[in-house]
Amino acid sequence: MIELLLKELAFGVSKLFPDALFYKPTQERIVALTIDDAPTPEDPDDYSTQLILDAIACDNQGITNPEERSRATFFIIGGHLSEHSTILKRILQDGHEIGNHGMIDDTHAWLHPQEFERQLKEAHDRLLFLTGLEQIRWYRPGRGLYNQEMLKAIKRLGDSTDYNLKLALASMVPIDTYEILHGNPQFIAWYINQFVFPGAILVLHGGSIARAKHTAAALSIILQELRRKNYRVVTLSELWDSD
Repeated sequence: MIELLLKELAFGVSKLFPDALFYKPTQERIVALTIDDAPTPEDPDDYSTQLILDAIACDNQGITNPEERSRATFFIIGGHLSEHSTILKRILQDGHEIGNHGMIDDTHAWLHPQEFERQLKEAHDRLLFLTGLEQIRWYRPGRGLYNQEMLKAIKRLGDSTDYNLKLALASMVPIDTYEILHGNPQFIAWYINQFVFPGAILVLHGGSIARAKHTAAALSIILQELRRKNYRVVTLSELWDSD
């Protein structure tokens, strides 16, 4: 009953904002896990993002079928990447996906349209250069806000690269960025689990050592609970491409 209500709510919101992906209609017990704001700036060893990756890797221990391993889409802030960072390489090696979260940790909808377009392309080009990937499929706006000028810029970038860059949001409102909750990963895990339904898009955050620690701790609970409920945890692309 709760899953049905959540799906109906997500459907209603998606009708109001048809240009963004909030969830994927499906009967399959599958959810996409997304991590925003990685990596942490001035964290040369990428310690904080490693914690999140370690939590997912720990959940995957002993799972021999690759299709059953939990995977996530990491939305990377280009300006957070240090010159010698290897964190993108590990994200991909662990089977995860990389998305574009702009160059700065800010509300992208407040940028002048030309500045937004410049930063969008700069982040896109930097991710392609550092990863060797042919394309980045997903962009998520800072603070989850967007406008028509941003949509035009996203389309132009997609057209120029012969790829349909998509704007992805989530089927929940995140609360894990509030400092008051950083000491309570159990509550964050409980909150996340209230928004689980087939096709849901979940979101947690890195971007600081404190947030990453509590995201890692919450993920240890969330992934175990999702597995108990027979959900597969996948990247955005896997969710989008599913039947």
